[in-house]
Amino acid sequence: MEKKSVSLEGKKVIMVPYMEAHVPKYHEWMQDPALLEATGSEPLTLDQEFHMQLSWTQDPHSSLSLSLSMSVSVCASDDLGVGFAEQTFIVLDKEMLVGEFTHGDPHVEAMVGDVNLYMNDLDDPHMAEIEIMIAEPKRYIDLYLLLMINRW
Repeated sequence: MEKKSVSLEGKKVIMVPYMEAHVPKYHEWMQDPALLEATGSEPLTLDQEFHMQLSWTQDPHSSLSLSLSMSVSVCASDDLGVGFAEQTFIVLDKEMLVGEFTHGDPHVEAMVGDVNLYMNDLDDPHMAEIEIMIAEPKRYIDLYLLLMINRW
């Protein structure tokens, strides 16, 4: 399964793959010195950010087939097999969506942050490292933690 074919939907947020259409807003977030420091990131140009997004979606080391056992809806998938060892998701606030959620549409208007998921232990598909970036702190800061702790 391709990384771009997985969306995870919870009660209040939806995690979608980091798409090209997300790059300008993501780049805007990453102009904030506090956010750069908090994420250990270096400032990038918009062109560099587009290149990074493309490299993340085409990274051959991120296409291992692992099983994701979570109580969530996995869109565009017949099972819970998820084809990645690492994945960057953009987090969408459902209350900010314009219209209905459609898998594959970027819904830039609803972006509030991102989640990086690393399946570091290939022998234990239930173990993952998660990095959460809250770029829009005024929007449901607690949702990110609740999303992971309460199984959405």
